[in-house]
This record gives sequence, structure tokens and C-alpha cells, in this order.
Amino acid sequence: MSPTSREALIQQFRTTNYIGLAMIGSVFIYAGLVLGISHGFIPVKLRPALSIDAAANTKYILLFISLGHYFIIKFFQKVAVKAANRLPAASMLTFFLSEAVGIYGLVLFFLSGNANDFFIFMAVSLFYFFIFYPKYAEWEKLLAQESKTKSSHR
Repeated sequence: MSPTSREALIQQFRTTNYIGLAMIGSVFIYAGLVLGISHGFIPVKLRPALSIDAAANTKYILLFISLGHYFIIKFFQKVAVKAANRLPAASMLTFFLSEAVGIYGLVLFFLSGNANDFFIFMAVSLFYFFIFYPKYAEWEKLLAQESKTKSSHR
């Protein structure tokens, strides 16, 4: 692996890492918003737009969709493994799909008024961030494999 490609990889990973950390932080900002509204610190009057049954059905539909995010992330990570230049894009997609689960919970909170629903989705979102967060060692290994493949084809 050349020093230039290593430096570029480090820079790409740092940028990706900062974006990922910001997106994780946004999930905690949503939690602060939910807590602030539900405890009356933020003066917003929530009127549940959904009945209890409709809110429960919506919650299960969104949980099913959130489960689908797991498989979508796994698929795109397998595709990204084929080329190091796809790693940042795959990571961004992973971050987006992980954060989307938290957004589902936020929307459900606004529709149902139930803060516990949000925290279920927040936990799933943070779990996805935890298990799918990119690791530099994996990126470096992939770049090394890619450079070996290129040098052996010459």
C-alpha cells in the first residue's frame, strides 16, 4: 500500500467518522427533544393523531421496516467490500439507514404522543450504529487486498 493511498484512506475514514458521530449525536438530540416535550420543558401541546390501535399497528409496521434496514445494510456492506472506493458511500448509506430508524421513532412519538415508542426505535438505531459502524482496520485491510490484486494483474 503506497503512503499516498494510505493518507487518502485515513482522510476518507476521518471524514466518514465525523459524519457518523454527528448522525449518532442527532439521535440523542431527538431524545432530548422527546424528553423535553414529554416532561413539559418544551411547551408543545401534542394531541395524538393516531388512536391507540392505529399507533400500535404503525409501531409494528415501522419496526418491521427497521428490521429490513438491517438486511439492506448487510447487502450494501457486502457490495462495498468489492472495492475500497465504495467504502465511504456504503458507510454513509449505513449511517442514513441507522438514523432513519430513530427518525421513525420521532415521527411515531409526534403521532402517538408515547415517548416509550421513540426510545424503542432509538435503541434499535443505536444498536445498528454500534454493530455496523466502520472500522479503520477493515478499511485498511480492504485497501491492501485491492492493491495486491492490482499489482498481481500487471
